[in-house]
Amino acid sequence: MTHSQRNQKILNAIEEETSRALESKKTARAALIGEGIYTTKGKLRVEFGGTGSKKANVAA
Repeated sequence: MTHSQRNQKILNAIEEETSRALESKKTARAALIGEGIYTTKGKLRVEFGGTGSKKANVAA
């Protein structure tokens, strides 16, 4: 497999995952929670700009 072919496979996988995650509001939320961007309560994690103390939330 060439470098170009590998890159194309990666781009295709990203596109498929994005399409799947955007099917509905529920799947989009689940994807963001699964990726660790949002908490299960719907709050943005501190590492991504949410409010709170980084020291307290990073260890959690």
